[in-house]
Amino acid sequence: MGNQTEVKKNFGPRASNYRLSSTHGNPADLQRMIDRINPSSGAIALDVATGGGHTALALAKCVKDVVAIDITPEMLAEAKIAAREENIDNIAFQVEDVHDLNFKDHQFDIVASRFAVHHFSDVKKALKEMCRVLKPGGKLYILDCSVFDGEESEEKINQIELLRDSSHQFSYSPRLWLQLLEELPLTVHKTELLQEKYELPQWFDRMGTDEKHREEVFRILNSLTAECKENYPFGKDYITTYRFEIIAAKN
Repeated sequence: MGNQTEVKKNFGPRASNYRLSSTHGNPADLQRMIDRINPSSGAIALDVATGGGHTALALAKCVKDVVAIDITPEMLAEAKIAAREENIDNIAFQVEDVHDLNFKDHQFDIVASRFAVHHFSDVKKALKEMCRVLKPGGKLYILDCSVFDGEESEEKINQIELLRDSSHQFSYSPRLWLQLLEELPLTVHKTELLQEKYELPQWFDRMGTDEKHREEVFRILNSLTAECKENYPFGKDYITTYRFEIIAAKN
């Protein structure tokens, strides 16, 4: 389905980069997630597109059990290494596609996903699946790459993301996220747009972006309107980015 092959091609050979990524494993970000979810010790959690396993490991320290899924076997192998290194044994790892989850309805108390939704080829179907397996009253947590509201940033910043990573589908702005959430059986407790920075060249290096595409990224940034540049300052060693954070409960 969709871009599965491209995701596996791009992330399989670079799986260890993501296990070691300071962005994905940022302790402050992970603690904020735990604070937002406030999980109970008896909860069963699902980590969608676990990547290097950072989300699953953080949850596993607070809940009864975690199921960590990804479509890329190499990513799951790296996540298992991370769990062994921390002596965490309450995580089950399995290959799964978020668009067609092999789980029963209402199975999980928590469904979480970080830095993954922008790869989903059918975001509405994926989000419906995440809600389907969530228990009524269960908590949904999402943190993903985002873009500032506006036609220019929604178009141009997604072009930049695609230049870096050919499996990129779309980073949704807050206004687009709110439209998606309105269609789901959720009560949204909090959303927040967070400004961050991609450190260069690490952001490019992690995905092995070639020099031609790196130059095109800066060509696009330099061509932005003055208004858009205010929201996206950049330099030789950084690019401004945004993330959107969501905490919601299933109705």
